[in-house]
Amino acid sequence: MLIKSLELRNFRNLEAQIFNPGPGINLILGDNGQGKTNLVEAISFLSWMRSFRTSRSVEMIKSGQDAAWLSARIDPGGRQMEVQLAGGMRKVRIDGHPIKAARDCLDILAVACLSPDDPAILEGGPSGRRQLLDRFMVMRRPTMGILLSTFERLLKERNALLKADAGAYDHKLLEAVSEALAKSAAELLAARFEALDSIANRLPDILAQMAGNDLGVEVGYQSKWFPKDASLSRAQNLLLQAFHQRRDADFALGYTTAGPQADDMEVGLLGLPTRGHASRGQKKVLMLAWKVSEALEYQSLTGQTPVLVLDDAFADLDASRQAGVVTCLCDYAGQSFITSAVADSGVLANASVFFAKQGLLSAMEA
Repeated sequence: MLIKSLELRNFRNLEAQIFNPGPGINLILGDNGQGKTNLVEAISFLSWMRSFRTSRSVEMIKSGQDAAWLSARIDPGGRQMEVQLAGGMRKVRIDGHPIKAARDCLDILAVACLSPDDPAILEGGPSGRRQLLDRFMVMRRPTMGILLSTFERLLKERNALLKADAGAYDHKLLEAVSEALAKSAAELLAARFEALDSIANRLPDILAQMAGNDLGVEVGYQSKWFPKDASLSRAQNLLLQAFHQRRDADFALGYTTAGPQADDMEVGLLGLPTRGHASRGQKKVLMLAWKVSEALEYQSLTGQTPVLVLDDAFADLDASRQAGVVTCLCDYAGQSFITSAVADSGVLANASVFFAKQGLLSAMEA
């Protein structure tokens, strides 16, 4: 997959312009606040139809303007994607036709994106790590977005029933929703396990290449409700049992306490959990390796190379790890976008270089 051109109007601080990236590494340089991360956000948004910064589309519109507009030409096939953000809504067209679901964009433009806040996922609460895994799960198989949406809808329905008075709730409806939720949860867990296993198989080698040595990375799934080797039917039954056992507690709290919405992903380096033990540099290089692993797994699964976007790629890394990251990026067969406040000589020799200044992107002359 390849972004041939990207037209931007009133997106964040970016001036109206047409950006024509190269087919390989694209290095975007510039001081802080000049628009580098805004470009990363725009590219990622075209794929996911959501921002890694905000859930409010109005915040992506340039101050003083009523609407923002993105348009990209994507190969293979010369497909045209157009997005308009206005009035708290988004309008998306592919080849001139409105799309029915955001996941349609993933089939045309898959993006593995490292955002500025991603390394903090390893230190924060479990919701960020679940989202990291779920986004990769949907990226590799876009139909998993339907499964995730179904699970979230059923969970919301059950939580709404739990907020009713314990003596006045609809018992049959709660049972029906609980059974449907358990089935959906079991399917979600199976998809999460599959996605995590695919990352776990690639991550050690990529991380060792970037870090220069074996950091003993380990990733695993932590669930109180589902053994990894359980069949779908057994996982569904285990969760139904947990719903029954925790019904009084769930009514008291007003929400469902058992299920994959309470699970976590474990990440360790050198035999210790990253949370509370890994340095900033270790977390940064781990997340860089994770995103490259996502891209390579997608390529292996689909035969297409996704766009790789790494924001502020070299911050917090020592010289040897910067060199390892450069080597890894130069080996990547697809298109990539790397932002940095400083130029790395190894990347410069192999990249199309652009400078961001006051919202404008200009190409460095060869």
